Amino acid sequence: MRKTLSCIFALLVCLTINAQPRGMGIRLGASGIEASYQHRTHAKEFMQIDFGMDLGYNMNGRPGVKAAATYNFIWAEPAWTAKGTWSLYSGPGVTLGFVDDIVPYEIDNKMGGYQDNGFMIGAHVDVGVEYTFKIPLSVVLNVRPCFGIHVNDGKFKIPDTGLSVNYGSKTGFYENGLLGFIPSVALRYRF
Repeated sequence: MRKTLSCIFALLVCLTINAQPRGMGIRLGASGIEASYQHRTHAKEFMQIDFGMDLGYNMNGRPGVKAAATYNFIWAEPAWTAKGTWSLYSGPGVTLGFVDDIVPYEIDNKMGGYQDNGFMIGAHVDVGVEYTFKIPLSVVLNVRPCFGIHVNDGKFKIPDTGLSVNYGSKTGFYENGLLGFIPSVALRYRF
């Protein structure tokens, strides 16, 4: 009897999880392009996972990779149009990746910022507005600033000299995260 009840409970949990609305698509922002997945956990809450290429300030062919996980809360669903639905949401999250960022260095008693690859980790806040059409398609406009640290690999080329220098690893503020204040656009298929 206990095994039968356990199996029925597990089946109900699986059906409940599968019944939650989901969305999959792309997100395009100032720092790059990402594959995006959303999964509703409750009627007014959803988990979002984004993974993609981070271009940041650097468009010279050395993109990085970045992943972000966010837990969002829908705090309003205004009836701005007769067709489709609107959602205003926000939520906290974490971001990590291997990216190119500006790292401050002192060379010959001159302070400068140089772009260098390295590991980053940070916390972010996602704030957005989403419109879901009557067809299973959503358009999203959001901002997602990230505040974190960047640990570079310590190897970079000095600008205008062609010299490669190894100054050792250095930790600093993840400046590319501020590009998250520039609004991004996402397009997701709902299923």
